[in-house]
Amino acid sequence: MGKVFGTFGVRGVVGKGLDPTLVQRIGAAFGTFLRERRRGKPLVVVGRDTRLSGEALKRALVSGLLGVGAEVLDVGVVPTPVVQFACRYFGVDGGAVITASHNPPEYNGIKLLEPDGLGLGKEAEEELEDLLLNGRFAYAGWNETGRVTRQDVLRPYFEGVKARLDVEAIARRRPLVVADTANGAGSLVLPYLLSELGCRVISVNGHPDGRFPGRNPEPNEENLRSFLAIVRSVGADFGVAQDGDADRSVFADEEGRFVEGDKTFALVAGALLEERGGGLVVTTVATSNVVDEVVRARGGRVLRTKVGDAVVSRALKEHGGLVGGEENGGVIFPDFVLGRDGAMTAAKVLEVFCRRGLRFSELVASLPRFYQLKTKERVEGDRKGIVNLVGELARAGGYRVDSTDGVKILFEDGWVLVRASGTEPIVRIFAEAKEEAQARTYLELGRTFLFRALREQLLAGTGL
Repeated sequence: MGKVFGTFGVRGVVGKGLDPTLVQRIGAAFGTFLRERRRGKPLVVVGRDTRLSGEALKRALVSGLLGVGAEVLDVGVVPTPVVQFACRYFGVDGGAVITASHNPPEYNGIKLLEPDGLGLGKEAEEELEDLLLNGRFAYAGWNETGRVTRQDVLRPYFEGVKARLDVEAIARRRPLVVADTANGAGSLVLPYLLSELGCRVISVNGHPDGRFPGRNPEPNEENLRSFLAIVRSVGADFGVAQDGDADRSVFADEEGRFVEGDKTFALVAGALLEERGGGLVVTTVATSNVVDEVVRARGGRVLRTKVGDAVVSRALKEHGGLVGGEENGGVIFPDFVLGRDGAMTAAKVLEVFCRRGLRFSELVASLPRFYQLKTKERVEGDRKGIVNLVGELARAGGYRVDSTDGVKILFEDGWVLVRASGTEPIVRIFAEAKEEAQARTYLELGRTFLFRALREQLLAGTGL
């Protein structure tokens, strides 16, 4: 149906399409859905990020769950991956996170989770759509409503991360790390975890504040200029920055240079493949070919999927993958959390850094060299229709096209991807090549096709 759920759950501007009434109904629908699956009282873990609207929306969601007889474990303000970890750890029937990830503070949303922490699949979302839109809620009687139990999960999560690392190698090197948590949920995890691992930590934007006063919660290079300058000025070994719900981590080298997420994902994948002697690595069509070269050199295989950590996570589960990731700094460790995990990503990159004994810039320089450029254009209306038209124009021009997700035009030395955002009124364009000038040429080609598609749609609408 697609009237409520987007790429991963529900997201919108609070008070303009997303309000407590809708969220309460979603809670009632989710609880009803779980009761029908379980045929009894379901147990649901609920957490939220630091957004100002988070408490109100969490209470509305919990109200809906309790009303249909669900029992709720409230884990408080924590990163999204911690809620996903809690699903497995507590053996619940489902989970929910009140978050809008990297979006500005006026946004919020809900991510619904399977018992293993995996994002709810499309078939399940369609069932929920039906329950929600038809108001078919199984409200409980006066003596069957659920209860809320407050439950701490951070200590088990910390111990789980540390159990997967060479903590002695980290403690020996004791690197100086700048951690920028964007005043988000990671403020309660990342600086403390790094300290426990033996790092010397400088915390930036480290107090939880849902207004995100320090910076925009999207951890891209433009938003991280102050962070990059701090890393350089204090002589840190490297820096790590997160988004609002801390499911992603991006890095800066010791010179304060931004490091693309593809590269740190390649470092992590390479290390895990060496430790395990091979395996399957899952990533998206938007991720750099640096991952393919690193994986193949270590006897691994690559599977590419649509964009979205829920899609990558589901493929990891279905195919028994070793690790998954995206170009935006999200790495998935399926034996720990079936979703992007910013703190685990930071910890694993830290371990690679300490074991290799190189400077961070030297680690990055050891990877195969690719240049990737990104841009975006605001597009109102039927964005997916526009992207489909881009594909038609590219094929008509004799280009080789991969339509796994959006339109990816393939070349011998690179590619350009044109893809509609699932959460914002924009179309993203990524381009990659071995040479920077060629990558720029491919990026402009993608923009040209997009503008041609927009022009043709406009002319079709006017009847000219």
